[in-house]
Amino acid sequence: MLRMIEDRLQIEIRSKYKTLDKKLNHLSQQQKRTPQLHHSFYPRVINTTDITFSEQEMTLLEKGPKHNLHSRPTYWIRNLALEAETAIIHLPPPPPQTEKSYRKLTAERISTLIKKITPTHTQHTPWSENSQEHKNKTKIE
Repeated sequence: MLRMIEDRLQIEIRSKYKTLDKKLNHLSQQQKRTPQLHHSFYPRVINTTDITFSEQEMTLLEKGPKHNLHSRPTYWIRNLALEAETAIIHLPPPPPQTEKSYRKLTAERISTLIKKITPTHTQHTPWSENSQEHKNKTKIE
């Protein structure tokens, strides 16, 4: 009886292995085929100017607007100030004959950067002479 069960089990195992082997051969034959279609993509960058770009510049341009050199993070000035402070901490003290310290020079340069990027519109203050609040306050007084 035990021998009979073992023989049946062997037959079942062989049939399973045959079907698995067949499936594996079929899949390997399917994956050997290479696709015959050739996709043609349009170039990502089309230079319509008279400027010629080097290979490195073209690879940078082909990366897209995410790698734009002129886009800055939102808080880039604050990050610049923090990085400058970290660098200043590690510098040796300035020579005694210099008038300004590193921090003062850095602060001046960062403030000029802020002035360059800040629009030069006239600032509206609530108590400027043309504002309605100022007119109301002057009438009350």
